[in-house]
Order: sequence, then structure tokens, then C-alpha cells
Amino acid sequence: MRMTLSPIQQEAIDQASKHGKRLVRWKGGFWTYEGAKPCETIGGGPQVPEWYCRTNTIFALVRRGFMAINSQNCCYLTGKPQSLSE
Repeated sequence: MRMTLSPIQQEAIDQASKHGKRLVRWKGGFWTYEGAKPCETIGGGPQVPEWYCRTNTIFALVRRGFMAINSQNCCYLTGKPQSLSE
């Protein structure tokens, strides 16, 4: 069976690849690369990083085996190919 990644799933893999092969979790369920700058707040709530994806995207990549999450709110790329859409 051939699966394709959604655009945001591919973007999460690309961002992790560019930034140490990992993403970190910010408050509010935002996953971004380490060193991302905050760009705004949501209604006085958590700050939003300049680039982010949500937890559902990360969990989908974990289920497919592209990423693994450790206990310290980081996720890492696994050794799978960078895209399934080829």
C-alpha cells in the first residue's frame, strides 16, 4: 500500500530535517524547531512560534513511523524515507 503525506506532514519532516532532525513542543500544543521565534499570542494565551504544526500532525507521523517522541517534549526523525509520495 502506498501512502502520501499531507502538505503539513511533509513540512514538519522538512523543518525537522533542517533543524537538527527534531522538533520541540511549546505550550498550547505547538510543535516547532528549537530556536523558533515567537510571532504572536492567541487571545492573551500562549505564544505562537514563527512556524509550527499541531500535535495531531506529529502523532500521525509517529503512527507512520517517521518520527518518535521522547519523554521530554521532543520528537525526532526516524530513518524512514523523507517522503512517501514518490
